[in-house]
Amino acid sequence: MGVIALALLVGALAAGGCAFPGDSLEDLEGIAGTYVVNGVDPLGVEYSGTVVITPDDTAADGTYAVEWLVTGTVQKGVGHLAGNRFVVEWSTVEGAGPTSSSGSATYTVAADGVLRGTRTVDGIDEPGTEEIFPEP
Repeated sequence: MGVIALALLVGALAAGGCAFPGDSLEDLEGIAGTYVVNGVDPLGVEYSGTVVITPDDTAADGTYAVEWLVTGTVQKGVGHLAGNRFVVEWSTVEGAGPTSSSGSATYTVAADGVLRGTRTVDGIDEPGTEEIFPEP
């Protein structure tokens, strides 16, 4: 196999094998999609659920609306993607959970499309951790 053919094959495999919900971070969808979340809150309690990330058409490029549906609560936030770093400010939707809370989250978007990072809750010193996996 020639060098050019090998380069074309590697490029085709890389383009077809991307795990992001969109074709790439640079396309119109970026990280938009439905995900499965597993986390440990700042108090050490494990949780899981669904996260939906959608592009925010009313804001600047790289801005997304984020919604967590986790163990009896709904939380919404706005996040900004810069490179492979996704930072979100969030709060509990009023009436959609037993308590009201807010905080921030910072994730690294891995090559496999998984978002891994920390999540804070206002008023609690230690952060929790989250892993957000693209749904198949």
